Amino acid sequence: MFKKIFIISCAVLGIAGLPQYAQDLSRFTDTDAGAPNSAPASVQAAKVTKAAQAPRAHYTTGVRAASIPMDRAGHFSADFRINGRNVRGLIDTGATYVALNASTARNLGLGLTSADFKHEVNTANGKTRAALVVLDRMDVGSISVNRVEAFVLDDKALSSTLIGMSFMSKLDSYRVRGNTLELAL
Repeated sequence: MFKKIFIISCAVLGIAGLPQYAQDLSRFTDTDAGAPNSAPASVQAAKVTKAAQAPRAHYTTGVRAASIPMDRAGHFSADFRINGRNVRGLIDTGATYVALNASTARNLGLGLTSADFKHEVNTANGKTRAALVVLDRMDVGSISVNRVEAFVLDDKALSSTLIGMSFMSKLDSYRVRGNTLELAL
């Protein structure tokens, strides 16, 4: 009985993933191989734009992905969930750690005291004191990463959240394609 239920469950999951698989395959047109595509350029651009905005998991391979469009200033910013709360973060591959200001840390429920700020860090604005914390979970799109180290800095030293290499290095890959940063886990 259990074997039949298992087989039926697998079949249902496989069928449910087919539309997503077909959508993923539709992004790779003959145009990528140099052959002309019959769809008008506006339709192709709409497909690319829609694909770039929709983070998704590839159900047949288990790959989890997120696509982050470049903003007008040439940066990659996205809405992250950190410890279950929404935080806007700027991807910064030049930063060793995720960096939060003290106000954001308080909103995430991180109770820090002045004694926790015992690390000296170099920032674009010079040296400052920081507290080292471990974030339980960070999510972007369908990507979820546990136990991410982060520095908390004074609000005067950091105005926004930076997503540094302590998060990025836990991914399987990341790359810029066109004006989109593609993350995969």
